[in-house]
Amino acid sequence: MFTLALKDAANDFLMPQYATALSAAADLCSAANMVIAAQQRAKVPTGLVIAAVDMTRVPQHMIPALQIRARSGLAYRHGIMLTNGVGTIDADYREEICVLLSNTSPDPFTICQGDRIAQICAELIPRLHFTAAPTTRQGGFGSTGIK
Repeated sequence: MFTLALKDAANDFLMPQYATALSAAADLCSAANMVIAAQQRAKVPTGLVIAAVDMTRVPQHMIPALQIRARSGLAYRHGIMLTNGVGTIDADYREEICVLLSNTSPDPFTICQGDRIAQICAELIPRLHFTAAPTTRQGGFGSTGIK
């Protein structure tokens, strides 16, 4: 459904790759060398753009989206996490795909061009239908308790 392309074809080593035949998400690589200081965040370029979206493959009432997810090994070993939890890239976004990373460790983290920094997958999102909210609920966040 999505066709991704590299901004610079000479950097074909940056094209996302699936690690195994059953991987649900492909590895995203950094297009730049950089250091994320301790307790800081950075916008890491991938060199990728969405070249096309085949909407004929999208069921009615669904919207395709790309999801950026953290690499568990980076989080566990180095405290590197996605700043926004999970990144959502809309089907009509045409700028370079970047990954927002936070370094939660006390040490700087070095990223080299070609390093795997996140994962990317495509999802179909059902469109929500909105109506006026009922006014019968009392209390705020968490007021219904845990059952």
